[in-house]
Amino acid sequence: MERLEEARTIRAMHREDLEPSRSILKRYLTEWLGGLPAYSSERGHPRMRMRHMHVPIDSAARDAWLLCMRGALDETVSGEAERTAIYEAMAKLADWMRNTDDSPA
Repeated sequence: MERLEEARTIRAMHREDLEPSRSILKRYLTEWLGGLPAYSSERGHPRMRMRHMHVPIDSAARDAWLLCMRGALDETVSGEAERTAIYEAMAKLADWMRNTDDSPA
């Protein structure tokens, strides 16, 4: 988010210090990908859409987040098949997270 101009709108949705968000996301993704329940044992049921209702998430925000996540996957997941599977699941999640209509008024 900090390096991509295309992600500046979603970067602005976060606090200046991204470390708490990174830590929460790491715990969430660990659990979401089948690891230990590091997120829900600390924060309860994820309820991701509800937890993000305070910020407008339209198609552009979804796409910016996915761009960042694709870059993160490219840096951290060596297997192409695994990277693709995770990205496709993330794309479904990101689309479901949209809470703002971006159709013309």
